Amino acid sequence: MSIIRLISILFLLVFFILLSIPLQLLFNLIGNEPKKIYPLFFYKTVKRITGINIKFDKRKFDQKKKGVLYIANHVSWFDIICLGALLNARFIAKREVAKMGIFGFLARLSNTFFIDNSDKTKIIEYNRLIKENLELGENFIIFPEGTTSDGNGVIDFKSSMLECVFSNEKNINIQPISICYSMQNNIPMGIYLRREIAWVGDTSMVNAMANFLKTGSITVELIFHNMTSAISFDNRKELAAYCEKIILTGLNQKLKIN
Repeated sequence: MSIIRLISILFLLVFFILLSIPLQLLFNLIGNEPKKIYPLFFYKTVKRITGINIKFDKRKFDQKKKGVLYIANHVSWFDIICLGALLNARFIAKREVAKMGIFGFLARLSNTFFIDNSDKTKIIEYNRLIKENLELGENFIIFPEGTTSDGNGVIDFKSSMLECVFSNEKNINIQPISICYSMQNNIPMGIYLRREIAWVGDTSMVNAMANFLKTGSITVELIFHNMTSAISFDNRKELAAYCEKIILTGLNQKLKIN
């Protein structure tokens, strides 16, 4: 049954992606709002096709808020679908993502902001560009771990790309998000099963996606923590430590990991 499910999902995904590419290209040419809105529809549709069930507290989530940097832990390629289906925001990703075949093409198409984190001299310029866009009301999503965890904890947050929220012009909003993979087919997941669906180690993206899709319906719970701002912190390292702590606390409380 898992193979039949996988083939069915892949067929629908390929069909929808082929349909979406010319539409997103057209919206990118039109510019501004259309090119920002279609990715929301795209990710919502992919979420339905893949059978991901997203749960979150709507009281902590303001879709109309502008100029927000969303900071989240990173477990799987499907984190992007979950956040992309809710947030009208640009992802910040390593430039290697742009070279990942069709996935890289889709990332470029959806206006992802790519960074070369191997060149430290460019970090200041990246932060400046993101800061300017945040001040203009654009939203961004960043995974400060810089890689994926096994879903049961977090990896040390890197602070280099968080300098973008420290602005003299505007009080930029920051919202930490805990991404919790909690259930499979409505049954609570344990530590080992969660590791199976995470994208870690030497597993290729294609194999990781196949493993995820074959498992059945997955429930992902998103914890939107209280909004904060850069004025609450002395520097980016203090901000990174705060976000790491609050995201890990949310993860542990939701998944009951000690």
